[in-house]
Amino acid sequence: MSEVPSEARTVPQMTTELEHAPLQERSPGDSCFEKIYPFESDLKLREEYINFFGGLRIGKLLEDLDLVAGKVAYAHAQGWERGLGIVTAACDRIDLTGSLPSHSDLQLLASVNWVGRSSMEVGIRISTKSENDWKRVARAFFIMVSRREGRAEEVNPLAPKTREEQRRFKEGQERQRLRREMSRYNILTVAPDEQESKLLHSLFLEIREGTLKGVSMAETLRQSTRLMHPQFRNIHNKIFGGYLMREAFELAWNITYLFCGHRPQFLSVDHMYFYEPVEIGSILSFTGQVIYTSARALMVEVTAEVIDPASGITEVTNVSYFTFTVLDKAGNSLKINQILPETYEEGLKYLDGFKRFRLGEENEKIILSNDFLKSFPP
Repeated sequence: MSEVPSEARTVPQMTTELEHAPLQERSPGDSCFEKIYPFESDLKLREEYINFFGGLRIGKLLEDLDLVAGKVAYAHAQGWERGLGIVTAACDRIDLTGSLPSHSDLQLLASVNWVGRSSMEVGIRISTKSENDWKRVARAFFIMVSRREGRAEEVNPLAPKTREEQRRFKEGQERQRLRREMSRYNILTVAPDEQESKLLHSLFLEIREGTLKGVSMAETLRQSTRLMHPQFRNIHNKIFGGYLMREAFELAWNITYLFCGHRPQFLSVDHMYFYEPVEIGSILSFTGQVIYTSARALMVEVTAEVIDPASGITEVTNVSYFTFTVLDKAGNSLKINQILPETYEEGLKYLDGFKRFRLGEENEKIILSNDFLKSFPP
C-alpha cells in the first residue's frame, strides 16, 4: 500500500481528544479540495509538466492525483487529529474523456464519494479552462484506507446531503461491489469458465493454423529497474505511491509506442493495486507487456517487484493496467496489431485483459450517460 507523502500534511499532528472521541458524521463538502494549475500564464510551471510532444505528462499528473486523494482522505477521517495513517490501497480507475492541452489552466476537484468501515473512495474531476468555464476532461477514483499501528481503523461515516452527493455515494457502492467481484476472479486462483475457455481455445487454433496474424505477447515485454532514493519518500519513510504510478505509466507508454510505432494516446487506468510498501534503498523492477488488444485500443499490464540483491528473492508490490489507443496526425484512431499469447500463462493474462477491457467500456458508458462528474461541489 502507498502512504501519503510528506507534502500532504497540512495540519500539525496532535495527540488529541479526538483520538478516542466518538466518530462524527461528515459530509463530502467538509473535505472537498480544489487545486488549479495556471499553465496559461505560468510558463515555468508549464515547463515542469510538458512532455517531448508538447502535451502534458500524464505520469507526473498521476503523482499529483495520489497526493490530492490523500489530502481529502486525511481531511475526511480527521487523520492528523486522530493520529491515523492513511494509505492508498488502489487507484481504482482513471478515464480520460477529453484532451489535456498544455497551454490551458488545469483544475482538480476532489471529494469523498463513499465510505466503508475503514476505507474511503475519493473521486477527482480533472478539467481544463475553456474560455471562462471549466471543461471536464478526465475523472479518477482512489481507494484510501485508514490504519493505526498497522491495523484497519474505523473512519467517520459519510453523510451525503444533496441529491448529487447521494448519487455519488450509490455509484461508489456499486464500484465497491464490482471491485469485490473482480477480486474473486483472479487468474491465479480461478480457472477460466466455459465461455473463456472456448475463447482461449479458438485463439490458440487460429494462431496454430496461421489464420491469425499479429505480434507475440513475449515480444512486447520490457523492464526497467530503479534504486529507490529518499527524495521520493513519504512521512513514513516509504516510497510515495504517486512516484510508483508515474514510473509504471511511463513504462506502459513506452511499450505502447514501441508496439504500435505511433505516439500513444492514453485512455484509462484500470486499477493499480498497492500490495506492499516499498522501502527506501530497495531495488524495484517494473515489468510490463501488452496483454490484450482490440481493433483500436490495447491494454498494458505493469508489475512492480522489490528484489533482494543478496538472495535474488522478489516480492510483488504493485500491479497496474493501462489502456491506450494510437492516433494519426488528423486525430483518427489507427488499427492496432493483434497480440498473440503463446503460453498458458499468457493466455490467462489475455483473458484478464479482455475482462478488464470490457468492464472499462461499461464504466465509460455509465459515466457518459450520467454526466456524473458535473455533480462535484464547486
